Amino acid sequence: MVTQQEELITVRQAAMQSGRTAEAVRRWVREGKLPAEKLGNQLFVRKSDLALLLSRRAQMDRTGQADVLEALKSHRERIRRRLGRTVDVLALLDESRESHP
Repeated sequence: MVTQQEELITVRQAAMQSGRTAEAVRRWVREGKLPAEKLGNQLFVRKSDLALLLSRRAQMDRTGQADVLEALKSHRERIRRRLGRTVDVLALLDESRESHP
């Protein structure tokens, strides 16, 4: 049986597991995004709460990336319709670099 204390990890451990800094984890706690318990002078978080926060953040990142990609596709299509052709952005960058020695 897993006890409540076995599920608790330190802020430093949470930072290592999340790939963030300890200060970022403390900020999540201050902002109410990550529940924590203070035992003595040290903050502890539940592994399950950290996993839930990280999965929610990952889902938001995926949704945000999809929104950005859709916006880019929409912009590219509007430019193509306005110009009547597809624009090669890399070629334009190369031309710009060559014209500014």
